[in-house]
Amino acid sequence: MENEQIIIDLIVQDLKHSQLLYGLESIGLDGLSMHHLAILEIIYKLMHIPKEKTNHYLEETYASFMNRSLDYTITPNGESLEPLAKECYFRIKYLIDL
Repeated sequence: MENEQIIIDLIVQDLKHSQLLYGLESIGLDGLSMHHLAILEIIYKLMHIPKEKTNHYLEETYASFMNRSLDYTITPNGESLEPLAKECYFRIKYLIDL
């Protein structure tokens, strides 16, 4: 896929953002419901996924990867999140191709 690395880079940034939001939530600040970036919708466009192929299960799968970001070291550029971002990308791709 021509946009594969761009999509993975976007996922890394969303994972970094999730680390921040989950961190804020852990100290009692609500960031999750108010500061969603809607990166998944951009990923759908970059992957040329028709609207009828998007579904709640894909959103839940993506959200589960965002939650897993807490298990990774926080780094300035998100380099620790690259393997998780790749796994997320390939999982979405697999689910779309089913």
